[in-house]
Formats: sequence, C-alpha cells, structure tokens
Amino acid sequence: MPPILVTGSHRSGSTWVGKMLALPSEVKYISEPFNPIIGIKKINKWFLYINDKNEAEYQSEIERLLKFMGDVPFNLPAVKYWLNALRPGKKRPLLKDPIAAMSSDWLSSTFNMQVVVLLRHPAAFHSSLKRVNWHFDFNNFLDQTELMSDHLSSLKPLIEKPNKTYVEEAGILWLCIYRVLDAFSQKHPDWIVVRHEDLSRNPVEEYQKLYQKLDLEFTNKIKAEIIKTSGGHNSAEAKQGQALDLNRDSRGLIKSWQKHLSQEEIKRIRELTEPLAHKYYSDQDW
Repeated sequence: MPPILVTGSHRSGSTWVGKMLALPSEVKYISEPFNPIIGIKKINKWFLYINDKNEAEYQSEIERLLKFMGDVPFNLPAVKYWLNALRPGKKRPLLKDPIAAMSSDWLSSTFNMQVVVLLRHPAAFHSSLKRVNWHFDFNNFLDQTELMSDHLSSLKPLIEKPNKTYVEEAGILWLCIYRVLDAFSQKHPDWIVVRHEDLSRNPVEEYQKLYQKLDLEFTNKIKAEIIKTSGGHNSAEAKQGQALDLNRDSRGLIKSWQKHLSQEEIKRIRELTEPLAHKYYSDQDW
C-alpha cells in the first residue's frame, strides 16, 4: 500500500487527522520528518522545497525514512518512530507533516504517496498562531531561490514587506502555503483536499470518506475513537498553555476565532488571503 502524507498549513488540524488515520494497525504514524528540530537530520530549513533539481541530496534520506531506518535525532517522536520499526506486520507509513507542504508534489510523484491536504480558514489559522504566539521568518522562503521563482515570485513584495503586523504575517504565510498547495493539487487531481471545518462539522462521516479513499478499514472501534476526540463532551478551547490538545469539541471549534479576533484583524486577514481564500471560503464562512 502507498505511503500517506497529511499536510497543509501548520495549525490546520494535521495532528488530529494524522492520528485518526493512523488508528488501523498497519498504518504507522511519523511525526514531522521535515521539521528541522525533530525530523530528519539532513533537513535544516523550514518548508524545504525538494524538486527535480535538488532531489539527489534528499531522496535516499526519504527512502530510508519510509523503511523506518531514518536518520533522526533522539527525541520522543524518534522513539515512537523506532518502536514502529520493531513492530511486526505490515507497515504503511503515514507522514503527518505540514512542514513538508512545499515538497509534497515531489513526495507524491517520487514515492507514489497518497496526499491529504488540509485547509484551515485564514482567520482560524491566525487565531491559532496568536494563541500560541508563533512567528515565522520569511527568509525561509526568500533563501530558497527555486521555491520563489517556481511558485512565490508574485508574492515577493508581500513576503518582503517590512514591519509586518502579526495579522499580516499570518495572512501572508497562509497565502504562500496554500498558493503552492493549490497549484500542486490541480496538478494531482487524485489528491484529497479537505477543509478542517468540514471534518469538524461532521467528523464521523468525513473520516469515513477519507478511510474509503485511502483504502483503510473503518471499524466501530475507529468510529468510537473519532467521537471521543471530537464530541461535544470536550471543550472547544484548548487547555491553557497547551499548543496541542487533541480532544476538542470540533463543531464548537469551527468559528471560535470570532471570539478572539477584532473586526480589524478579520478584515485585514481577509484582504490578504482573498485572492485564494475565495476559492474555498464563501462570504458565509466569514
């Protein structure tokens, strides 16, 4: 069976989706191998763009990763990765990695990966970044000449904008990530593109569709776990000081950003992202 890649922007629900898709015993979850801090040692740049010009530098490393022989630093995700290598039976790797977004086209073409792209509403993305106080250094894009020339040249004035506000930083980052993923998904009509909001609104039904498309068995036990992580018995708000809280009231989460953003922030994030966001989000979604 082909490997699975779950990607999108960070703060898009990729951990929740990756964990739910990795519930079958044959699916082995690999957390963010493209993350320069916890992932493959060879990768030292955020949102690395692997393509046919630089693939020779990375291909053997990814091949080893998929065979559970990857060169990763010692940390908790690595321990879980190595434990998967020791477990008997079939192993279908699932890479949960928003940081692999810019390399997803190459990963799909080179390793026949089935790709799940998660979309997250731009305002929800900004609100989530704001909650955990995460910033982004856009030199990670500017320093990658081929990424800029192939995909982001028209956005260069925005990327280079000095003194960005927090909302501008989030809006420009959302636009960059999804500009690339939108182009890739048009090139690969077999990719599965799903909105976080649709998964959150009807988790059992939407996950059942994902399981079918990925040729995974959807059991009652898996259904129960999805309900456990997404049901209304959970809080819609993450626990204080916690970047990741897997158990959430998914329906309550959909528009929780409205409670945390000012009208000025919402207006600005929409202005920045509307050139692409209108394709996926209507006036009603705002």
